[in-house]
Amino acid sequence: MKYLGLIAVLFLMIISSCSKRTNFQADFDNINDRIWVGKDFWSVPLEEWRVIDGRLECNGEVEESRVNILTHLLSPDDGDFKISAKMGLLKKSGSPGSAGFLLGVYDEEDPSAKAACYFGKSIKAGASLKGFAFLNGQQVALPEGFDWGEFVISVKGNNNLLSMVVVDSKGNSTEKLTSKIDGIQGLVAIANNVTLEKEGKPGKSGFWFDDLKLSGSKVVLKQDNAFGPILWTTYTLNKNVVKLMAQMPPLGENDNQEVKLQLQKEGVWTTMATKGIEPDSRTAIFKIVNWDNTQDTPFRILYTEKGRDGSQARNYYEGTIRRDPVDKPLKVAGLTCQFYSSFPYSPLVENLRKVNPDFLYFSGDQIYESNGGYRIIREPVELSIVNYLGKYYMFGWAFGDLMRDRPTVCTPDDHDVYHGNLWGESGKHLSAKNVNDDLGGFRQSVQMVNVVNRTQCGNLPDPYDPTPIGDGMSVWYTGITYGRVSFAVVSDRIFKSGPEMVSNWQGRKDHLTAPLKDPSQLIKPGLKMLGDRQIKFLEDWITDWEGADMKVLLTQTVFAGVATHHGSLLGYVYGDLDSGGWPKNGRDRAIRIMRKGFVFQIAGDQHVASLVQYGVDDYRDAGWCFCTPAISVGYQRWFLPDELGREVSGRPGHGEPNTGDYEDAFGNKNFVYAIGNPDKQSKWDKRYFQAHKRSSGFGVCTFNKDDRTIKIDSWKFLAHVDNPNENDQFPGWPVTISQMDNYGRKAVAYLPEIRVNKPNQLIQVIDGQGELVYVVRINGNSFHPKVFKKGNYSVIIGEDGFIRKLKNVSTGSGGSIAVEL
Repeated sequence: MKYLGLIAVLFLMIISSCSKRTNFQADFDNINDRIWVGKDFWSVPLEEWRVIDGRLECNGEVEESRVNILTHLLSPDDGDFKISAKMGLLKKSGSPGSAGFLLGVYDEEDPSAKAACYFGKSIKAGASLKGFAFLNGQQVALPEGFDWGEFVISVKGNNNLLSMVVVDSKGNSTEKLTSKIDGIQGLVAIANNVTLEKEGKPGKSGFWFDDLKLSGSKVVLKQDNAFGPILWTTYTLNKNVVKLMAQMPPLGENDNQEVKLQLQKEGVWTTMATKGIEPDSRTAIFKIVNWDNTQDTPFRILYTEKGRDGSQARNYYEGTIRRDPVDKPLKVAGLTCQFYSSFPYSPLVENLRKVNPDFLYFSGDQIYESNGGYRIIREPVELSIVNYLGKYYMFGWAFGDLMRDRPTVCTPDDHDVYHGNLWGESGKHLSAKNVNDDLGGFRQSVQMVNVVNRTQCGNLPDPYDPTPIGDGMSVWYTGITYGRVSFAVVSDRIFKSGPEMVSNWQGRKDHLTAPLKDPSQLIKPGLKMLGDRQIKFLEDWITDWEGADMKVLLTQTVFAGVATHHGSLLGYVYGDLDSGGWPKNGRDRAIRIMRKGFVFQIAGDQHVASLVQYGVDDYRDAGWCFCTPAISVGYQRWFLPDELGREVSGRPGHGEPNTGDYEDAFGNKNFVYAIGNPDKQSKWDKRYFQAHKRSSGFGVCTFNKDDRTIKIDSWKFLAHVDNPNENDQFPGWPVTISQMDNYGRKAVAYLPEIRVNKPNQLIQVIDGQGELVYVVRINGNSFHPKVFKKGNYSVIIGEDGFIRKLKNVSTGSGGSIAVEL
């Protein structure tokens, strides 16, 4: 398959770029005390490791906690190598632990260092507090009176044979331990509490490590594997304002706390600003106004790393702030839900690179609690923040090269703040001891949630209303205009009411397993979805068309119940209150506003792709929403109304099953045009094939301003985007709709045709009670306004001081009206 060919090419690229054979050593003496070890290393989990007084220490809470050497690895070629390190016991738990090396850390499916750090298999070598040394399944007893305070492990090897000795500070040595092997390649890591077959749990002892040395003809340099100290950047360009954020690792108090933004103009780099690193989020944010958005501008972030001896090393991270693509179709990639089983998502990332979108939207769940293969930490606050950062850094490591040179919008969702489901209730505090995810409020501290908000949204334009909610929780809802498309970025979780306000049934409060005897109990006064503040923002936003031809709403989830089965095909759910279909009053209010601006919606969260046209009073009387595939599906969902025997009408022309007009559990009338249900998979499938079959992938929406169309692609995880076949997209895609389809309500009458001497004017239609019916930028010089009841209307044409207002325009007058601006 082409996918296998891609992996082979990636492997050859990795090996061919490792041309320089070199030795590696690290004594940590010149590193300030801190959590982040350095750009040549990656620790898993992040919070377990610290450089303290010139050596590396591990607290020993997580099994097989490790620090991978990124930049020096073992080549598959013939040759030899030697690795050694000093080690010593810091703390001994009731369950004896171990310390040692992971050798040849390599993922057969994906040869990248990123994959190896989390999924690589390895040969294990070390010493156990149970009294033995181990190498690739072989064991030898430690000498009597072995000094655990300080010892050295040395391993030598080649592609055929490994040998190891362990010597303590008194010179006591094990017998030489040897093991035959059939080749070795990949990363090398130091490891704490190594997992050994037949030995049970590996214990929770903590060790220190120092004087790490790796040498030999098999050792090759791969400097591109380095990660940090500038981990990645994100930016947005909103008209002529740039917001750019640099994400940094957890540095120490004695490290440099500033970064610089430099721009390249006429070949010369100029420092534009210097910003301090915010201590909780480890970010630095730059804002530049009066930006020249007509040309690509290279930028770089400069961070000067300072050693304990006063030495300095400059580090740069480069990217490009692209020009505003006002003169071509705008290609927006929609991505959501990054379960780590498919990390680093290499086939999908490569497909994104080929598609070359102008704009990236990550709609939520950039992390899951299990990402990285280790626990979450809820408290104390500082530890919970570093725990979050370690998981979130996986996202930036996977997508950073794409984000460095195109605008990116990233919005947190429930799992990002350690919730299975989130009903934020405007920042209400929910005790961290509460184990239920179907109660309203935030379990995590405000400080931790604010770190999530800043790391993911710090590059967004300033919030519409920055007033904090709850006990000081930040907000990020805002607007962006780019490529003559106006985006509204909102949260459908933060202000949402909790299901306990309506539920009186047994079991989960957010799941309906059968219809209620009285469905009206789900529609109570005061229930919120987007909240009053965001509703006000949307009402203002739909009337602001400065520099825009089309409008798009970016949310976390679809405003409909488009999933019938959760978790497994046995997990039937009649209605899910965690969907955007509830509360219905809040959902309908938002959709009524959206359709007044002919707004298209991009969402995520559901783990099953869908394309839905909303209905409020009737099917298809509102706008369209594309719920994109998940980048990597963990928890599966399906939409299978046909298999449930539900009567269907309005099946689309493509005839695909489980499509058509369906009313969900909350009474919402949804036209499901396309659905991307999972395929059957086998537990023996490799990681990336599992992702493909579990309906993982990404979406692309192309907004053509010339003909006002929206082309919607829904790509599968292993698609061949450069040479696609009919199976590379989910059934029913691609599809193209008109901007005007986003107000699907049928006309009752028409006003006279409006003819304008200047093209592409803004037109507002207002009814006799002064209420806005809709507002849209017309395409060309004429427009025939539809209305939904007969009578007199006002029509406002133009903007920016060039405005004509027509009063008492009647539905019965016919003909046309010429307007001069």
